[in-house]
Amino acid sequence: MNKARLIAAIASFLVVGLGQIIRGEKRKGLKLMLAVYFVLPSAVYLALLISGVLTLIVLGLGSIAAIIIWAYSVIDAFTYEKIN
Repeated sequence: MNKARLIAAIASFLVVGLGQIIRGEKRKGLKLMLAVYFVLPSAVYLALLISGVLTLIVLGLGSIAAIIIWAYSVIDAFTYEKIN
């Protein structure tokens, strides 16, 4: 097993997108980080300002989206092959 792949996967497990940044895909890593740590919480906050029921719906869907993005980040960091 490639040690660099394992390190990138562990980094993405701890911080979404960090594995992509370590592997050289800085833009992808930043997009993943922004999605999980800025966009999803902002959507929940805006829904809270509008309605309590809407907040629960957005919170549920946002949690599912965050888990999917996190899992994608870990798998992508582990399987990424740099093409020269």
